[in-house]
Amino acid sequence: MICYRFATYATPLRTVPAALPARYSRGDEDEPTQYLALHPLGPLAELMRNADLRSPDQVRAVQTRTWALEVPLDDLPEIGFDTADQLDISAEDLVADDRSACQQLAAELRGQVPGIVVPSAALPATRNVVLFGPRVAAPYLTEPVSALDIPASITAEHARPLFSLLDIVRFVGDPHPALEAWQQGVSFSFVEPEWALTRERRTETRTQRIPYT
Repeated sequence: MICYRFATYATPLRTVPAALPARYSRGDEDEPTQYLALHPLGPLAELMRNADLRSPDQVRAVQTRTWALEVPLDDLPEIGFDTADQLDISAEDLVADDRSACQQLAAELRGQVPGIVVPSAALPATRNVVLFGPRVAAPYLTEPVSALDIPASITAEHARPLFSLLDIVRFVGDPHPALEAWQQGVSFSFVEPEWALTRERRTETRTQRIPYT
């Protein structure tokens, strides 16, 4: 399955743990945790949510690398709103601003499974992939020689999100539309943001007309 990630380093994958906590890692683990998205817009949505980028000016300043990775998902259990309680976590916890329940779940699953597929907190109705343990990026069109090798390639340099992504990112403090729909027993589908460049150009034009002071 093709997954997506942003990373400004020379590689999109880690062999050593990160010191900063994230949704499924506390920052004190002995192994790294890899975060990927199953929707191409997922990584930039996560970036916008985590950095609280809520305005076109903030989005315009983003310059990051985006990556595509081919990741086998057959051995990764999927944890969704319907199945969360089977693992002693609530559906709400999977996308909550408080990440402690997700961190606890990851601590229990490490060593048992190579990773999990979970709902995205930032881009409702899409899914993320969390891999436990080190992984190494390999050239995209090569056959992996071990389970640690992940075919990967850069898809863009100095990339930034579309302005229209501002309309659908679920920021900290906001309700999660997919969770709310599930709680009400109705379906919720992801709708692609506007692809047209009209909004991009209109925003750029307005900015250019602002005089310097």
